[in-house]
Amino acid sequence: MRPRPDAAPTAHLTRRSLAGWLAASAAVIGLARPAAGAAPAGPLVVDPVLRDAALRGLALADHRGDAVSARAARAAMARLADTDPDGALLCRLYRKLDVRPASYWHDDVIEAVTEDLERLHGTITACRPVHFRYTDLSGQCSERTVLPLALVHPPQGVKLLAWCEKAEDFRQFFVRSMQGLATRPGDFSADRLALLTGLVEKEGA
Repeated sequence: MRPRPDAAPTAHLTRRSLAGWLAASAAVIGLARPAAGAAPAGPLVVDPVLRDAALRGLALADHRGDAVSARAARAAMARLADTDPDGALLCRLYRKLDVRPASYWHDDVIEAVTEDLERLHGTITACRPVHFRYTDLSGQCSERTVLPLALVHPPQGVKLLAWCEKAEDFRQFFVRSMQGLATRPGDFSADRLALLTGLVEKEGA
């Protein structure tokens, strides 16, 4: 199914690249939906914090040295494709990009600002765009408006994975390198699954 021309994710992000990419991704997402004729599931209210913690635990089960629990976690992740496609995609991202417990980098890593992390967690859950000034590793500064999709925790520091308006593509941003982080109006919940699918494909997760 193609997104309606008037159903752009936000007023700020109406670039042709995003609209075209979402249309191309719709068919991929359809493969993860329950089979036709399946009984519709009733509404299920899940605490987003507990859900995210559970997904991260599943994703890192292979790194606990317990083959039995790792096998059970892989089976659970496989079932998520039918019951929670969003969660299944997040698990794949966490599995590839989250820090492994035994290999945490203990050097002097600059920590992300707690208030920024709280805002990002909230905007990811609410599917709200954010704007910030960003200083990259080469010292170049830029203004960014993005659709925040997930936070990951590699050894070098917490990163935001997002669709970036400026780059017209998916990008990773160190949270510690953001300044003036602010929520923007809009709601991209209808496009979140398509965006996550594309992000997983790009990361090779």
